[in-house]
Amino acid sequence: MTKQLSQSKVQGIERRVLPRCPLDTEVEVLINSQNADMLFHTKSLNISLRGIELSCDDSLIQAILAQKAYPHICKISFKLPGLTKAFDIKTHVVIHRRLSQHNYQLVLLFNNMSKRVHEKLLNELASFRVLAMHNDQRAAVAL
Repeated sequence: MTKQLSQSKVQGIERRVLPRCPLDTEVEVLINSQNADMLFHTKSLNISLRGIELSCDDSLIQAILAQKAYPHICKISFKLPGLTKAFDIKTHVVIHRRLSQHNYQLVLLFNNMSKRVHEKLLNELASFRVLAMHNDQRAAVAL
């Protein structure tokens, strides 16, 4: 019983098949909303081989919701730490969560990613290590 309790108190154990990696990097989001291309600059929160979670404001969410097509589609561009070339990936919106009046979390699923891009992302994410920081904050660094 004591062993089970001590294991349950362990924080930060990732049990997903495709684990998320905390990532703080700039992300450009391109949306075609109401027949006009709109570019937004946001920050990522975490990434996996299947998708990315962003921190954004209400202007991006409103532009996404103004799209007539469903599922809502957007293109993103981001660089992983230590790389010079950006990943350009087509995504669709899975969910958005309102955190406060103007702040949201946006989860995007990678859509129609080429095998070459998928393998490159896999190789780059495999080189990341998640380090525990103070106050239960986590950060990813490339080794």
